[in-house]
Amino acid sequence: MAGGRLTHFIRRYSSKQTISQVRVLLLNPICHLHNYCIPSNGFPSSSNSFLRVSSLSLLPKFNVYGVKAFSTFVETDVNERKDDNVIVDTSDIAANNDGLVDNDITNEHDVNNGELSSSGNYEGFEHVASIDPVEIYRQLCELPRDGKLGREDWELLHDIFGRFLRSAWATNQALAIYIGASIFPTAVHKFRAFFIKHCRNDIAKYLLSLGPSDEAERFLFPVFVEFCLEEFPDKIKNFRSMVESADLTKPHTWYPFARAMKRKVVYHCGPTNSGKTYNALQRFMEAKKGIYCSPLRLLAMEVFDKVNDLGVYCSMLTGQEKKVVPFSNHVACTVEMVSTDEMYDVAVIDEIQMMADSCRGFAWTRALLGLKADEIHLCGDPSVLKIVRKICSDTGDELVEQHYGRFKPLVVEAKTLQADLRNVKSGDCVVAFSRREIFEVKLAIEKQTKHRCCVIYGALPPETRRQQATLFNDQDNEFDVLVASDAVGMGLNLNIRRVVFYTLSKYNGDKVVPVPASQVKQIAGRAGRRGSIYPDGLCTTLNMEDLDYLIECLKQPFEDVEKVGLFPCYEQVEFFAGKLPDTTFAQLLEKFAENCRLDGSYFLCQHAGIKKVANMLEKVPGLSLEDRYNFCFAPVNIRDPKAMYHLLKFASSFSQQLPVNIAMGIPKNSAKNDSELLDLETKHQVCSMYMWLSNHFNEDKFPYKLRAESMASNIAELLGESLSKATWKPESRGPNRKKPEQKDGYERPRSLIQIFDK
Repeated sequence: MAGGRLTHFIRRYSSKQTISQVRVLLLNPICHLHNYCIPSNGFPSSSNSFLRVSSLSLLPKFNVYGVKAFSTFVETDVNERKDDNVIVDTSDIAANNDGLVDNDITNEHDVNNGELSSSGNYEGFEHVASIDPVEIYRQLCELPRDGKLGREDWELLHDIFGRFLRSAWATNQALAIYIGASIFPTAVHKFRAFFIKHCRNDIAKYLLSLGPSDEAERFLFPVFVEFCLEEFPDKIKNFRSMVESADLTKPHTWYPFARAMKRKVVYHCGPTNSGKTYNALQRFMEAKKGIYCSPLRLLAMEVFDKVNDLGVYCSMLTGQEKKVVPFSNHVACTVEMVSTDEMYDVAVIDEIQMMADSCRGFAWTRALLGLKADEIHLCGDPSVLKIVRKICSDTGDELVEQHYGRFKPLVVEAKTLQADLRNVKSGDCVVAFSRREIFEVKLAIEKQTKHRCCVIYGALPPETRRQQATLFNDQDNEFDVLVASDAVGMGLNLNIRRVVFYTLSKYNGDKVVPVPASQVKQIAGRAGRRGSIYPDGLCTTLNMEDLDYLIECLKQPFEDVEKVGLFPCYEQVEFFAGKLPDTTFAQLLEKFAENCRLDGSYFLCQHAGIKKVANMLEKVPGLSLEDRYNFCFAPVNIRDPKAMYHLLKFASSFSQQLPVNIAMGIPKNSAKNDSELLDLETKHQVCSMYMWLSNHFNEDKFPYKLRAESMASNIAELLGESLSKATWKPESRGPNRKKPEQKDGYERPRSLIQIFDK
């Protein structure tokens, strides 16, 4: 707190350059400051640190303020008398160095430099609290300043305004009148100067009686609002316009045609292997016109094949493929490709719980809010049921809930594999959560047993995953064990007898964390599916120490989701860009995230990958905002430098109005090592990216789509052959990474679950 010779001394003679000398002076026993209780670790530099004064003899007139009214920190010490202690806040030193203190502030307003006393008692001015803030502001503007204040009064006023400036409450409240965080410090500085120049005696005394407190902030804020409305009308108008252009509140109102319909929403709610998707697809095939929205290309391909095999003409639309079947009124698509312009009798949105996904959730939210269908069938677990009820209440749609149970029980085997992969049996699916672990497990099983392994993980193309799934399901070959990542959790019908978790921890891009319970349930539920040759679904772990966590996850009820994802469409980004000319697309996304407004039921989806692509494309001139928006959503692995390079090359050719070529050599034989396998994965991703871009831009800009499709098909076959023959140790995709040292033979890393429980 300000007030007294010590504070005056610190303010006048300390700065960021000289504060160390001041500390030495204060700690010097020669100085007559021995009554100050210095902390044992010296005079701290933190702006939240305090210097306690244990004697008032050096500050005889300080006690007129009343110690309790200004103490923002209380230190309990049996050796100190609480009633006599005063606290001096050294945070003012930092404030002074940030330009918040006018060194001559007390000289400008009729204050004697030699006078350190307060002007007197602050009682008797309580009536100011009842005056309307508009009237207070009018008095400050129109009436002349009366009375004089002492130096300590001015210093105390500085403390009050300093706290007001640092107040998170005031900063947030200022947003309500469109005073942004970038304007707020300047506004407070000018408001303080205005207040000191025009302050009336009664207003000043009442404010001083409050001291640096929440009450002072709430007294000043309405007056500050009046000042800002008059002083910064243009800045407020501009900021308001920017915030309104980033308004994502009430997203259900974005689709007026859907709101004009009386839609019936049927929620098929249940765990895996409960028949919920099957029942929804029956209604889909019965409809005159229907659409199926899939979370994966692989699942869209499966539904496309199944529905056509049953005699219902159905087309397919994914980001990479368009297969139009003549006379078809049904379409199977990925959820990002769903049209909110077409009318449908029945729509099916699969894996609706993906609304809560931090990156892709906005696609499911858009589909639910915007689909123009008489009936919308949602398939998913109970986690988003509560928020779907709320959304249907907002949209006025009828909600019907249908609950399901598993066809076959899911049983946890009490006996694990005892950390020995030789205990793997035919029909097992060993689940690992990294590409390296997947190949290590495959290598160990095939080396130590007579089993042959199929492999499924996310980086593989859908065609290769289907080929591996077919190979595993076929009972007439030697491939009887599946090693897979969490990609096995949806989109494939597999003959799995038992799911074995190799580990229950995974790397989330930042650190190693336990696998979420919802994901454990999803994966474990793949065992013993309906139509499988195995009577029950079994699950267990490789290590005994992971078994308790598995049981705990399966016992846990589904946790209710509180918020679902949103992301602005191009038109919203374009509107926002009009408020910020000469801003790069990456900066535009950052500004949008900072200023967008959301309802309590929604969150803005993460877009770090989009920003990374946007930053890379800043090197490419001549791209319009819409071009950049579309290129940033292209399916590319941002951790793969080769894939990023090809995307940059595609964008460069496009910006030069040249036909975008896909010049890339394709090997004729399957991979002989992991480096060649990684190269095949990257090349397929480049082909997939080219196909996606050709569907999102004019075909004349990407004229080699058929060549890309042929190349992708050939690469997928080579990948399948390579996986069947793979007997090598995995390598890292990232450049310049040192390979971890490995001991001779196979060794399972210790589970990290117990570490998290500590």
